[in-house]
Amino acid sequence: MKNIYITWHYTTHGVAYLKHILSRFYEFETLPDKITVTGLEQVVLHNVFDNPNEKGFLFDEIVYLIAPQQAFDNLSSRRFSYKKTILEDELIRESGLIETYEKIIADDNVCYHLEKEIQFVKDNYPNKIQFFEQSIWRNIQHFDILEQIKWLTEYSNFKNVYNKKLKVIELNVTDLRDEKMIAEKVSTWAKEYFKKQSNSENIINLSLGSNETQVVWHILAEAGQLPEKTRFIKTYDDKSDKPEKRFKQFSIQETSTNLISTIGADFKIYSETKSPSRELVNKKIETFLKSGFSILLIGERGIGKSKIASEAKERLRKLDKTIQGDIIEANCASFANDTMAESELFGYKKGAFTDAKTDKKGLIESAENGILFLDEIHHLSKAVQARLMKALQTDEYNRLSIRRLGENTETKVKNVRLIFATNKIVIELRNELLPDFYDRIVQHVVNIPPLRETVEDRVSDWENIWKGLKFNGNAPKENELIGWLTRLPLYGNYRDLQKIAMYYNIFNQFDIETKKMINETSPFQYAKNEFEKYHSSEIQTEKEKFNFNINQTTKQMIADYLFELQDWAVKKFKGRKKAIEHFKSRGDTVVEKTFTNWKNKEMLKE
Repeated sequence: MKNIYITWHYTTHGVAYLKHILSRFYEFETLPDKITVTGLEQVVLHNVFDNPNEKGFLFDEIVYLIAPQQAFDNLSSRRFSYKKTILEDELIRESGLIETYEKIIADDNVCYHLEKEIQFVKDNYPNKIQFFEQSIWRNIQHFDILEQIKWLTEYSNFKNVYNKKLKVIELNVTDLRDEKMIAEKVSTWAKEYFKKQSNSENIINLSLGSNETQVVWHILAEAGQLPEKTRFIKTYDDKSDKPEKRFKQFSIQETSTNLISTIGADFKIYSETKSPSRELVNKKIETFLKSGFSILLIGERGIGKSKIASEAKERLRKLDKTIQGDIIEANCASFANDTMAESELFGYKKGAFTDAKTDKKGLIESAENGILFLDEIHHLSKAVQARLMKALQTDEYNRLSIRRLGENTETKVKNVRLIFATNKIVIELRNELLPDFYDRIVQHVVNIPPLRETVEDRVSDWENIWKGLKFNGNAPKENELIGWLTRLPLYGNYRDLQKIAMYYNIFNQFDIETKKMINETSPFQYAKNEFEKYHSSEIQTEKEKFNFNINQTTKQMIADYLFELQDWAVKKFKGRKKAIEHFKSRGDTVVEKTFTNWKNKEMLKE
């Protein structure tokens, strides 16, 4: 992949600032997943390119956007009015260059003409030429653009590492305060330029240029005119640094490429909900996605954990432009044995085992710059948990380290966001996972409420299921059907609703003879009968439901009973909120937290 750095010329800082920013990138071994560095000193960074090394990170191309000199002079006249600033520079005084600079400043035919200045010093102050050449960068922002570029590419240590990698693009923008003009020129250039860059990751520095150029970058990103693999950074001086310092400390920080669309736009797994527990899921996932840490989804079968992970991917792509890969999914229950689990997760080298005919990339590698979603995580054996736990430990660059089966060396995998899922409650998960592995995956937890706890959304859930199955027309909503749906506990959650919808829809496709044979005239009655015959939990007797394991402790049996009690109450009173209100009305000290503790069997921790 080609790495490209793009920036406008910055009239108040000049090309030395560009060189120092690139010098800091050169100190990285690889391009970080998140770019945030502070406390940078230009004086220190100025010397980084003196002694190039093979490990430093290099961009493959530096694109330097400029406009006619007059357009920048209209923005700022500092290069003319600040001529004497160099005389106040502490290093210039210490180097004994004050007189030299005074002579240069006094002669307009020499001042700000790079080669004339150098020749002037060689002719008149030959013993100071070395100090003078080392000091040019401290005044380079006052030269015109082309002179600055000449210094950067021919005289500075920039050429030691970026020889012939600088591409200067002059856009005919005569007014750098005219957003429309800037947008038209940059858009035209960008379309042609990026057409030739089919596989590139682009870092664009927003801070340089004018305020208007910064706005244009955001507009182009929102309009989809920049490649997907484009990241924005901003660079800025620390104004609180020592007042007497001429070159303040500065910072480099990555920023959003979709600032406009995210203003006031809340992410919602449940787009419209009347349920407080679902609204909590919305808020938690939005916050957790921004954190960068792993997420554990806890919810019953059929509650839509895979769908939630998939929708989280789309939100992540908007929040973080480095997440442009796909979502790689695996159900850990599908791994027949440890060898299969490890070969699927980590990949393998040809010949690692009998059926390993070629090298194969594992799921973790495939999730680079994307999301790895591992469902039913509790099905992994403790041996696989131990190996996976080691792989999930990130290095200083937030990369995972994996080793394919049959491979002796490790492979670094960058920028993988982790989402895990289970249908176990927390207390069960603690008992089934290695303690260290449990700690690794349980960072941010989202409890997905079952449908029997969100009866207030039952009608909209039914409509969404019907629409999702792409059946003709609107979802049927006769009173008898809706009344029955709202009474159902739906232990299979969305899967139960899907079965009911399929039964209802298929009845309408039966011919008259078939309807007579099954002795049904109503699609509702047919759907109800078929569902209750094959799927309804009502066929389970109370004796079976409360048939405790005699090998359990008393505490475990009580915890199981309270779990079933809250489950029964939610079903009986058609929702968690009404169930709690019922207990309260009878003088019991039952609150939301009580139901949560019963559901999660928290008393086992006591």
